[in-house]
Amino acid sequence: MSIGRGFKALIRSNDRRFIELLVEQADLANESLRLLQEHGADPTRLIEVKDVERKGDQVRRVLVDELMHTYATPFDREDLFALSRAIDDILDAVNETAVELVMYHVAPPQYFGEMTGILADGARHIRDAVAELLDHPRVATEQAVRGKRSENKMDAVYHQAVGELFDSGADLAEVLKQREIYRHLKNSADRIDRAADEISVIVIKRT
Repeated sequence: MSIGRGFKALIRSNDRRFIELLVEQADLANESLRLLQEHGADPTRLIEVKDVERKGDQVRRVLVDELMHTYATPFDREDLFALSRAIDDILDAVNETAVELVMYHVAPPQYFGEMTGILADGARHIRDAVAELLDHPRVATEQAVRGKRSENKMDAVYHQAVGELFDSGADLAEVLKQREIYRHLKNSADRIDRAADEISVIVIKRT
C-alpha cells in the first residue's frame, strides 16, 4: 500500500472511531431513559441511572482525549466536541431527575410516563442520526429533525401537567416536588433539541 493510500485508510479509521464513541454515548443516553421509565417508582433501582451516567462520562473523556491527539477528524473538532457535550447533557438531565425522585421521596407524577416516553423517542432519533453522520448525512438530518419534535411535544405536555398540578389542591410541598420532576424532564427534552441542532450543524458544514 502506498503512503497516500495508507494515510487515507488511517483517516477513515479515525472517522469511524469518533462515530463509534458518539454512538456509544447516545446508546447510554437511551439506556438511562429506559431505566428511568422502568424504575421511576422504585428509588432503590435508580442507582443504575447514575452508573450509566458515569459510563457516559468515561466515554466522553476518551472522545475528548482522542480529539486532542488525532491529526485528522471527520468533522470540525469543535463540532464533535459540542455534539458529545450535548449528548452528555442528556445523560446529566436524566440523572438529575432520578436523583430528585430519590431525594424528595416522591412517586413519579401523573404525566411521568408520557413525558419519559417522549424523551425516549427523541433520544432514539438522536442515536440514529449520529450513526448515519458519515455515510448518510441526509438521513442523519431527517432523524435529527424527528428528534427535535420531542421538545415541542414536551412543551405541550409540560404546560398541561404543571397547570393540572397547581389546580389539584394537593399539599403545596408535594406540588413543588412534582413540578421539579416535570422541570427536569422538560430540561432533558431541551438537551435533546440541542443535540439535534449540533447534528444539523455538522451536516450543513459537510455538504
